[in-house]
Amino acid sequence: MPFGGLTHVGLAKEATFGTPVAATDYLRFTTEGLTEEIEQVISEQLNATVDEAQSFEGMRTISGDVGFDVYPNELGHVLRSALGAPTTTQVDATNNPTVYQHVFTPAQSPFSNVAALPPYTFEVHRDLEQAFQYTGTVVNDLTLNFGTDNKIMQGSASVIAKALSLITKTTPSFDTTDPFVWNQATISINGTGNNDLQTLDFAVNNSLEGAGTLDGTKEISRIRRTGKRTFPVNLTFDLQDLTEFNRFRSQSEVPAVIELTGATISGTYNYKLTIDIPKLRYTAFPINVGGAEAITAQVTGSAKYDPVSAYGMKVTLTNTASAY
Repeated sequence: MPFGGLTHVGLAKEATFGTPVAATDYLRFTTEGLTEEIEQVISEQLNATVDEAQSFEGMRTISGDVGFDVYPNELGHVLRSALGAPTTTQVDATNNPTVYQHVFTPAQSPFSNVAALPPYTFEVHRDLEQAFQYTGTVVNDLTLNFGTDNKIMQGSASVIAKALSLITKTTPSFDTTDPFVWNQATISINGTGNNDLQTLDFAVNNSLEGAGTLDGTKEISRIRRTGKRTFPVNLTFDLQDLTEFNRFRSQSEVPAVIELTGATISGTYNYKLTIDIPKLRYTAFPINVGGAEAITAQVTGSAKYDPVSAYGMKVTLTNTASAY
């Protein structure tokens, strides 16, 4: 009987959309739900019976979610597929040669004419005789969250893939870094540190779909955009005053910075994740009494595109990975 504790999720970046690559990195995943659906095309012919007519195989589509703990080195691959390739630099090549900084500015142009964002090959081993290899896999939606409830930062990637094959499983290997955790976070809103937040999640919604063409196969041939990209933000405030509520009422758009600082890499450099939002706008700010208990505000908002910064949300990741 398959056992979840013996499973793994591996990945590797593809140079060409849909061309498989053996896994080179592995996610510390928690759940996965990748599934292949096969469209059933049923003839509408009238054939002198009351029974359903003949069935034919239609389009094969693959999608699902992968949940994971957020580790500094592994996260870069997920960010690359959700936002586009980063700009990578060595911050101090002479004295601290193992420290790299990756700046993910959301791409405004597609990876290729058939893939809106950089594709990966995913390998999902489910403790069966063969592993499931998904090619042409792109992150459609990515959510990262942490707080007083999720003390280890959690990620969820909703992916679309082109094709599935069964392969011999690879042997996973994991680096020895620690994940980002809740007490490593500092948050500033409009340039001032905020200590009233209990939970925080931020997301990238890419509005992608897999589309088929008349190419002689039953698989999707491309992953394309169907709408505008958005950056939802959800926050739980343990309010001390009405400052943030008044920002909502005035519909102000203010800068916000979320930063998690992990263990030391070398010298004065640490593993670090910084989310820079030039314009945070609250879209709902309910403050209600549910009984004789603490009153918190479950706030929704979005990171809006800023023409001056030329992005809606920028992510900077400092770690020991030399490239993505």
